[in-house]
Amino acid sequence: MNMTLVKSLIFTVLAAATITIFYLYLDRPAAEAALTLKNTDWHELAQLLSQGANNFLFQIILSVGFLLGACDSLKNGPTNRSKSILYICTTVTAAMIFGDVLKEVFGRARPPLLFDKGLYGFFPMAGDYLHYSFPSGHTIRIFSSMTALGFVLPRFRIPAMTLAGLIGISRVIALKHFPSDVLFGAFIGITAAMWGWRILYPYGRTEH
Repeated sequence: MNMTLVKSLIFTVLAAATITIFYLYLDRPAAEAALTLKNTDWHELAQLLSQGANNFLFQIILSVGFLLGACDSLKNGPTNRSKSILYICTTVTAAMIFGDVLKEVFGRARPPLLFDKGLYGFFPMAGDYLHYSFPSGHTIRIFSSMTALGFVLPRFRIPAMTLAGLIGISRVIALKHFPSDVLFGAFIGITAAMWGWRILYPYGRTEH
């Protein structure tokens, strides 16, 4: 557990530094580059790919997952299968709630406000969709779920994280987020999954 804490602290420092650099120097150029792709097939593809982490879709998946995990646990006891299902669902839910709170607190303007009104930066507690950019909710959902899936089924880790990365990038191309929003969302998702796993299996996983 102590090693997990050390890794988390190092990961946090690196993530904070990277996010700051992107916010100061790279977010606006990236958004402007994404704007040039608007009304192209790339933009349409990005919007379509983004739906893989749609909030309503995830609410359905999580509801079904909690139900299946609970029923399996009641019927067969707390096996690795039921614990894994509930771990994934709990991790993603916790990450989503945390992300929604941060969106409200930070109130970062989305890319359309930069292009339409010249607004860039943070407007705490602004309270509307166009100021819910930081962190990216889609990225939180896909990274928390795919990281958790990678812990449960290590053989799927590479394709799962590849999918997460593609959906994160799609949010920038679709002009919904800046790169630093995506980076912050990925950080939250990965950290939530990592800590959830360490809490569930503090001494390692045993098969039974």
